[in-house]
Amino acid sequence: MDQDREMMSRYRIAVPDSYSILVSHGNCKHHNPNSQLPEGMILSSNENGCGFSLTIKADTKLSKPVQIINLFDDENDTPQKTCNRVIMEAGSSADLLIGDCTFSEKPHSRRDETDITLGEAATLNLVRLQTLNDATCLTTVTSVRQAASSQMKTHFVSLRGNRICNRLTVTLSGKNAGHFASGLSLTQQSEHTENEIRIEHASPDCQSNQLFKQILSDRSTGIFTGRTVVRQNSQRTLAYQRSSNILLHPQAKMDIRPQLEIYADDVKCSHGATVGQLDAEALFYLRSRGIGEEEAKKMLLQAFAGEILDGISCIPFRESILKLMAS
Repeated sequence: MDQDREMMSRYRIAVPDSYSILVSHGNCKHHNPNSQLPEGMILSSNENGCGFSLTIKADTKLSKPVQIINLFDDENDTPQKTCNRVIMEAGSSADLLIGDCTFSEKPHSRRDETDITLGEAATLNLVRLQTLNDATCLTTVTSVRQAASSQMKTHFVSLRGNRICNRLTVTLSGKNAGHFASGLSLTQQSEHTENEIRIEHASPDCQSNQLFKQILSDRSTGIFTGRTVVRQNSQRTLAYQRSSNILLHPQAKMDIRPQLEIYADDVKCSHGATVGQLDAEALFYLRSRGIGEEEAKKMLLQAFAGEILDGISCIPFRESILKLMAS
């Protein structure tokens, strides 16, 4: 319980004004005692006790973010499974911050599934921050279904972990729906991070954007699989996909798998991918201005990551991520 309080305290400092709940070993333990849940919001453990359930009632617009902390702190080589549910009713709006954390160096394996439904004109901003030990393996499976005029942003930030796999499946089932998915991964030693994104345009006039970046050092590896599917009736689709990656060591490896599956005529779809090292000219320019090599490299990497972090609307959470990256 002392560790639980320490974890809650750490995250209240990062986001002091939020509705929060701690999920320890798959079980919801307590809300932030300093915050009362507002009318129109229901947050609880799932029926089986493994995971959380969040409902935002119609036309409810939360002024504070909702914060979920997944604490993995027991030794477990056998994968555990947690199931979560998020329902955004018509016209509702919320920010959801999820932190996947470990305190100890014990090995842990977890599969975390989250089912998200957005009603008509609902808005959801989801940020998932992963700071795990080098003995923990985590697979997240996020399934999203969006009604007409709904908008969602999903950000994965993976800073540490033995093996992390994020799988996101989105179905844009109503007209004028939109989804922006992004990710930033930092891997070192023999760590591996994989982001697998599938966005299906199942209705006309929808828009999607995928932007994923990874910085790899040592012998670390990464995989990005981005798939965009445009169904036959989904005219006037706008879909973009980009993966940019920096290798800091010759033994680091990145695998990029862009996929476009288009069955409609009136669409604008594109994808791009780059894998390379730090810009030598930019590094030379900074060095010529009297900046040391290590500091110059740090500045360039921060600029590279900034395009992802700038999309996180919760400023305290973004600042917390920056501090973790600098540590």
